[in-house]
Amino acid sequence: MPRLPARTRLITPQWTVSAILWICVLSTMAGFQAWRGAFVDAALFFLIAGMLIVDRLTGGRIRLINRPMDSPRWVVVAITGALGIILVVAPRHGWVDLVTMVLIGVTVLVLAWNPRPKSNFRGARAIKRSALVWSLWAVALCAWEATAFILSVTTPNGGANFPTISILLDPVVESIPGRILFVGLWLAGGLSLIGFFRRRGN
Repeated sequence: MPRLPARTRLITPQWTVSAILWICVLSTMAGFQAWRGAFVDAALFFLIAGMLIVDRLTGGRIRLINRPMDSPRWVVVAITGALGIILVVAPRHGWVDLVTMVLIGVTVLVLAWNPRPKSNFRGARAIKRSALVWSLWAVALCAWEATAFILSVTTPNGGANFPTISILLDPVVESIPGRILFVGLWLAGGLSLIGFFRRRGN
C-alpha cells in the first residue's frame, strides 16, 4: 500500500501523563473560577487548557513564536516599566490592569523570551526534577486558593479564618508604596524565570 504524502499524512496525537494531568488541573481551576464568579480568570484557564488539548491533538505542533526577537534589554525594561507604572496607578480588579497584564505577557513573550540552548551538563533527569518541583508548587498554590475560598464562604467567620492569597496581599497593595514594591518584584521575578538577567549566550 503506497504511503501518504507528507502533507496528507495523519497526525498522531501525543498524549502524555503530564499533559493529561495539567489539562485536568487547568479545567478544574477553570470550573472553580466560573463557580466563584471570576469569569475572566475562568476564561483564561479554559483558554490555556484548550490550547494544551489542541497542541496534543496536533502532535505538539503549536508554535507561538518560530524565532525569538531577543530585543535589547533596555527596550524590554522600558516597555515593561511603563506598563508596570500603569499597574501601580490603575484601579485594582478592573479592565485596565487586566489588559495591562496581558500586554506585559505579550511583551515578554515576543521581545524578551529566548529559550536557553540545550547544555551538555543539563540532563533529562534534572529537567524532569525541576518541572516536578514547579508543578507541585503551582498545584499547591491553586489548592490553597480553592480550599481557602470554599472554607471562607461555607464556615462562620470564614473570611477571617481562611484568607485567600489575594486577601493576604491586600494590606500590601492597598498603598502606593506597597503596590510599587509588589509590581516591581512581580516583574523582576517573571523576567528572572525566563532568564532575562543572565548573560547573553549563556
